[in-house]
Amino acid sequence: MTRLSPKKILLIDDHRLFNEGLRELLSAQPDLNVCGQVFESKDVPFALQRHDPDLVLLDLNLRGNSGLDIGKQIRATAPRTKILILTMHDQPRLLHEARRAGFEGYLLKDTIVEDLLAGIRTVLAGRTHFDPNLDPVAATPPDPFGDDFARQANLSFREVEVIRLVREGLTNEQIAERLSLAVLTIKTHRKNIHFKLGVSNVAELIQFAAKHGI
Repeated sequence: MTRLSPKKILLIDDHRLFNEGLRELLSAQPDLNVCGQVFESKDVPFALQRHDPDLVLLDLNLRGNSGLDIGKQIRATAPRTKILILTMHDQPRLLHEARRAGFEGYLLKDTIVEDLLAGIRTVLAGRTHFDPNLDPVAATPPDPFGDDFARQANLSFREVEVIRLVREGLTNEQIAERLSLAVLTIKTHRKNIHFKLGVSNVAELIQFAAKHGI
C-alpha cells in the first residue's frame, strides 16, 4: 500500500514562542508536515508561493494587521489552501466573520492538543471545524449540500453557495458582493467547480446542479 505524503501546513503567527511550540507539536505527527513559518504579514505571499501549503494556521493579529484580511488575500490567491484561524479572541462576531469569508475553521489557542489536532485533520479532510465551545450554533450549521453527490464531488461549502447563486442568475460581481468576496475569488471558485463537475459553461452547470439537487 502506498503511504500518503504528509499534509503541508504553514504557520502564520507573530508570537515566535507560540509559533515554535506549534511547529514542534505538529512536526511530531506523521501525517502532518510544517512546511514553513511566517512571523510578519509581508512574508505571507512569498511563503504561499514557495510552499504551496494544504492548510494555513492563521492568527487574527500580525503586528497590527488583520488576520481576517490576510486570510481573504490567501483565499483569493491560493483558493485550494484551507484556512484555519487559531487565535486568543473568543468573540462570536469574529467566528461569524471567518465563516462568512469562507474560512474552513476557527479554534482558540487554549484548546487542548487533542481537539486542535482533530480540528486540523477535519479541515484537511475537506470539512469545516469551528470551536463548539465558542459558539455552538455557528459551529453546527445545517448541512449545506442537500444530498451525497456534492460530498462525493468534493465540493466545498463555499462552492455550493456559488453554484446556488449562479442558478439564481447572479453575475460574478453580484455573487462577490453577496458573499463579501473578491470577483477574482468567485471566478476561481467557478473554474474549480467546472473542473470538479466536468461542465464547460453556465447552462451545463445549472442543468447539472438541478439534476443533482444542489
